[in-house]
Amino acid sequence: MTSRVVTLAGFAVLAAAGLWWSALTARRPAFVTLPRLLARAMGSRAIRIAFALAWAWVGWHLFARGSGAFE
Repeated sequence: MTSRVVTLAGFAVLAAAGLWWSALTARRPAFVTLPRLLARAMGSRAIRIAFALAWAWVGWHLFARGSGAFE
């Protein structure tokens, strides 16, 4: 398997999980929806900082390192 196949499979799994969660919360309102879960998580300053650091790390590894600009 190439890294491209693994990446696409990972995105497919994430998309399927999101669709599954949306369908589950539509049928059972007792479960927390993803937007409500993220809104609750973003209430904490530590979580917001962790999300920002994770986003910066992903951006650096996917875009800056892969662009060839610094090679």
